[in-house]
Amino acid sequence: MFRQALREILHRLEQAKTAGLLRAYALIGGLATGAWGSPRATQDIDFAVATTGNHATLAQALGARFAPGGPDDPLPGVFSLSIQLGDQTVPVQLVILPPRWTELVMTHVQPATVFDTDVPVVSWQVLVLLKLYAGGPHDLADATSILAVRLPTPEDVKEMAALAAQVGVAEEFHALLSR
Repeated sequence: MFRQALREILHRLEQAKTAGLLRAYALIGGLATGAWGSPRATQDIDFAVATTGNHATLAQALGARFAPGGPDDPLPGVFSLSIQLGDQTVPVQLVILPPRWTELVMTHVQPATVFDTDVPVVSWQVLVLLKLYAGGPHDLADATSILAVRLPTPEDVKEMAALAAQVGVAEEFHALLSR
């Protein structure tokens, strides 16, 4: 079920990119966590998207609803849609991150195979930082498990610390390392 849903959303994202409605996209969330060696159950598919600004047209092209972030929301907006496969529904979230996060994510994308499908996935290093930014209990558990599986080198830690400082999660990153 998730394989078919992933292929469907990738098809829609590629169409939107070809139409000039998206600059880039990258898998984040639970499936990305699994792609980097720490599988866990997830109920949805999450992507970060770099839009070209026309959210209404993009929402229509994707078959999604767009919800702009409020004044206290750390996200500028989210596109939500569901992919129906028979009697099963797979929710999909396409997240617009703040500009500094969008730049970081989109410059740290690596190809990975998820459900036998080639997918652009945010690097494991930046995924750990994204998880710290999100800050929920599952996110912190994901960050911890990714580090346990990936066993970062001193160079990885140094690079991640510099990136964490750029996007404002340096304190959270150091706290994660000290656990």
